[in-house]
Amino acid sequence: MSKSTSSMLEDNFQFSLGPPNSGFSLFLAERTKKVHFIRHAEGFHNVETTKQGTNECLHHAPGQGAREHPLWDSRLTDKGIAQAKALKEHLAHRPS
Repeated sequence: MSKSTSSMLEDNFQFSLGPPNSGFSLFLAERTKKVHFIRHAEGFHNVETTKQGTNECLHHAPGQGAREHPLWDSRLTDKGIAQAKALKEHLAHRPS
């Protein structure tokens, strides 16, 4: 067995050092996890900051607890709910 080619223990999987010639690595496709980072859908706080043109509406007043702010833990708008449902449907049919 050469230094550039070896097999994974017990599975006869052959690999070589360096990038794959085909531009695709079966090793990566079958032996790693894929993590999707997904930003939240439209919330009422997004609508308010867009309407005002600033995020100052998200600041709480002096002496006011963050949880007392009307936009604390802002919920999704109807559009945001539709976006989340569409993403759920899209991800349900992906091979990963």
